[in-house]
Amino acid sequence: MTTEAITNALPLTGPKTDEPLLLYVNVPFCNSKCHFCDWVVDVPVSDLRLTPVSAGRIDYLEALRTQIRIHAPALREAGYRSEVMYWGGGTATVLTEREIEQTYACLAAELDLSSLAEATIEGSPESVDLAKLTFMRDLGFDRVSLGVQSFDETRLRRIGRAHSAGQAVQSVEAAHAAGFDNINIDLIVGFPDQSLEEVEEMIRRALDLPVNHFSVYSYRATEGTVMRKQIERSGTEILLEHQLRSYRLAADMLAAAGHPEYAVSYFGVPRCLADEAYYRLSMDWIGFGTGANSLINQRYLLNGRGRMRDFTSKPGEFEVNLPAATGSLTVQWLPRALGTSEGIDAVTFQRRTGMSLRAACEEPDLNAFLRQVNRFGDLVVDRTGIRLADDDRSSVLSRTFAAMGWVS
Repeated sequence: MTTEAITNALPLTGPKTDEPLLLYVNVPFCNSKCHFCDWVVDVPVSDLRLTPVSAGRIDYLEALRTQIRIHAPALREAGYRSEVMYWGGGTATVLTEREIEQTYACLAAELDLSSLAEATIEGSPESVDLAKLTFMRDLGFDRVSLGVQSFDETRLRRIGRAHSAGQAVQSVEAAHAAGFDNINIDLIVGFPDQSLEEVEEMIRRALDLPVNHFSVYSYRATEGTVMRKQIERSGTEILLEHQLRSYRLAADMLAAAGHPEYAVSYFGVPRCLADEAYYRLSMDWIGFGTGANSLINQRYLLNGRGRMRDFTSKPGEFEVNLPAATGSLTVQWLPRALGTSEGIDAVTFQRRTGMSLRAACEEPDLNAFLRQVNRFGDLVVDRTGIRLADDDRSSVLSRTFAAMGWVS
């Protein structure tokens, strides 16, 4: 990619009228470096586990607030309306209450949060309790997403999680007691040694909890992760058919319990508005912090993960600034959208990227992808947009990715 850094400015050229905006805040700290997680591969453990009194963590959070102050005026002037907020990472709830409050206050002072339709904070079970969850609910968060991953103690240890199965259950119950009625939990299926019986038991335990939204991810053996190295050393084979059966079992159980699949990996009501923004390009978004990306005024901006000191030294700059219509990006936008029940709307695609959907589909890489999709599924293309008619979109897209060699 050709990149250009921009300083103290966002690529906004003209006034808009009441444009919805997703605010994303990245917290690049965790209590553990999980063996399966591709996000932490490039993040040194010494940075990942910085404590509240560490100079690096103090500097990062101050730089994060500085970045918000730098770019908020342009967002206000352009007429953006903050509609969705999502704090992720990393693990956003490893922050102390004071750290959370200071950053939230900065956002509220610079960008009007009064019209937020959804405000999510992402966390891990060992990093929350009833008091902290009550504090976050009272502050303004109305949705919490907890990285449970599994209820099996052996599995949790094997994948490097810092919490126990008991803590996972307690965190969900505490969130409910704190007043959260919109609770998501993340689960993973399709580990090479994971039986269908283990998947079934995990979903049964999940359905016993006060949860209305489930994120079910198929395991990816991403290069550089501890688990990928373990799998390669052991010679274990990762079988796509096993992963698809595991996912389908979980999906069918959730649907039968009243939690419909509205996008690959996402189940429940109401839908997550942040996921809708990313997958269907339903609104622009601004990402604050290292490892966060933005889609603003048909431009893609990024500060890469694992380079915390670069960010803290220049919080007003972006390492990457590209047209959203760049080929390497359009080949990401459309596959994500095809994972949703609605697919991508042609008018919306052009509005977000500055490129017609027809022109994007004629690009070599994206055209090759769509031809492969047609091999495994029923691709519907009309003047309104593109979507998959198949109910089992996970199978179609997984087989397509494998055929394209896009499997990590």
